Amino acid sequence: MTSALDWAGLGNANSTFGIGGGQPIPGLSAIQWGSSLTNIGAAATNTDTVDKTYQINEKLTWLKGRHSLKSGGQLLHYVQQRYYAGNNAALGLFGYGGTFTGFAFSDFLLDQVTNKGRGSVSAPWTHLHNRIALYVQDDFKVVPALTLNLGMRWAYTQPVVEQDNRQSNFDLTTGRQITAQDGSRESQSLYKSYKKGFEPRLGAAWRLNDRWVLRGGYGISQYMEGTGANLRLPLNPPFFFESAATYDPSTGGGSLASGFADLRPLDQPSGQVRAWDPNLRPQFTQQWNAFAEYLLTDSTSVNIGYVGHNAKYLVTPVEGNQPLPGVGDPSTWAPLDRRRPLFATAPLITNISTTASRGRSDYNALQVSARQRTTKGLEYLASYTLGKVRTNNLGYYGSGGVQAEGAYWMNAYQPEWNYGPAFFDVRHNFVLSASYALPFGEGRSGAANALVGGWRVSGNFQARTGFPITVTDGRGSSLQATRGNERPNCVGDPTPSNQTLDHWLNIDAFARAAQGTWGNCGIGVARAPGFKNVSAALSKRVNAGGPRNVEFRIEAFNLTNTPSFSPPARDISVPNTFGTITGTVSSARTVELVLKFFF
Repeated sequence: MTSALDWAGLGNANSTFGIGGGQPIPGLSAIQWGSSLTNIGAAATNTDTVDKTYQINEKLTWLKGRHSLKSGGQLLHYVQQRYYAGNNAALGLFGYGGTFTGFAFSDFLLDQVTNKGRGSVSAPWTHLHNRIALYVQDDFKVVPALTLNLGMRWAYTQPVVEQDNRQSNFDLTTGRQITAQDGSRESQSLYKSYKKGFEPRLGAAWRLNDRWVLRGGYGISQYMEGTGANLRLPLNPPFFFESAATYDPSTGGGSLASGFADLRPLDQPSGQVRAWDPNLRPQFTQQWNAFAEYLLTDSTSVNIGYVGHNAKYLVTPVEGNQPLPGVGDPSTWAPLDRRRPLFATAPLITNISTTASRGRSDYNALQVSARQRTTKGLEYLASYTLGKVRTNNLGYYGSGGVQAEGAYWMNAYQPEWNYGPAFFDVRHNFVLSASYALPFGEGRSGAANALVGGWRVSGNFQARTGFPITVTDGRGSSLQATRGNERPNCVGDPTPSNQTLDHWLNIDAFARAAQGTWGNCGIGVARAPGFKNVSAALSKRVNAGGPRNVEFRIEAFNLTNTPSFSPPARDISVPNTFGTITGTVSSARTVELVLKFFF
């Protein structure tokens, strides 16, 4: 459970500072100044989740001749009790983005709010559904040197329902609200069932001779992915209310002084609502690989192969009511909310946080490894991957410190504009791990062995290239975007010739898009610094009689104390920090002493 507490004893601080609209809990709403300044207040993203899962799993194996036939199934009953204050949280937030003056803090000084909103304090809801799966697989030894794996799995995930029908959906073409009711599963869940979850599997292993082995496989998997907690259908009126307002030059700035007083109450669908696409379905992923392994010596082998996947129907967050462009000079366009597709039929609704199966991704990689099993005290594994992973959406759960695009598409009507390197795409990755039992003390006994015997040194080394960087423009230019980071125009090489930590990106390679248009920069146009790390350990094990042992270890993480740097600031609307790296993703050298007793 996460709950904001008024540690400072501010009480109803919004009223104290002249922010209108009241507040449901003590504290101060979040005020996001921008311009790299520290925010004040807290939005209070209160949340609480209690999950219960009940499972039955059964498997039957039948061995006959050259066949090993396996079949089975699973029944899973899932219960989730959930409370969430909403994306804008219980105390709410006010954001300044430089939309009106070009600098976020200047907007604050002039009280020109770019966006504001507040969530709700409501009762928890309970979501229920079942998952059913059946499978059969035959491991068939065609000849002693060739084995085939043939299988089929079928899975079905019931649409999620709320136990008391406390959820509603919205028709994305008319804005009509649809409330759950008793009857069919669809009338309760408000989206369709998908029962074509067939997952064939094919694998083969062929031993050519004493040194060569070929392996390969292909399979399809499908899974109904989880969604963001703030996108569930119980978070709709009349069961929940969350306000949200976005301002641009066509509307004029919002006001901090008016607070939340000008936002709509709970009596009707308005502000930000949620919708699930009626055709929501599980993702569908095809995966394949082919490898050749060669035995160099009795203890050493090398492995080389290709791995790929192609996924579609990935569950994505989508803005379902994004404003359309106006007519003529952008300075004369109608206000943003009046240009929303549903304004004529649902004028009070602003953003529609939509859950839909519209994402895709693909991955291709060359993988090479060399392994030596323990020989004369030494064992190691070295692996290298040359890979590329691309997608048109990063998913619900963010990208950590990686400088990626937002979870929502910049332009909901053009999702492929966000197709590019995934935020975790690494072109080159090398890992070496090794362990060596020092030969000292071998053959000795007594005090000599206790002193110099039983020592082992181990360690690992990793080096990889940097993650992609997506450059943004916090001021925006489209007069259409209410979600997703807007991007600028690319007009040059983003990598400066004299690249340093203070000048990792070339700001002259980017330009603000013309008013009323989208920037043409793609996803991942630059790369963050790479990563290197060496860790090592030295251990000594002493026999303490019988099966008992005492082990002493000294471990060093980041042994060479080499810094690996975080991505740079990447918003061209903040030129004083753009392209500057100020942090690290690696910790400083850390040394630990460990004593273990085994008995």
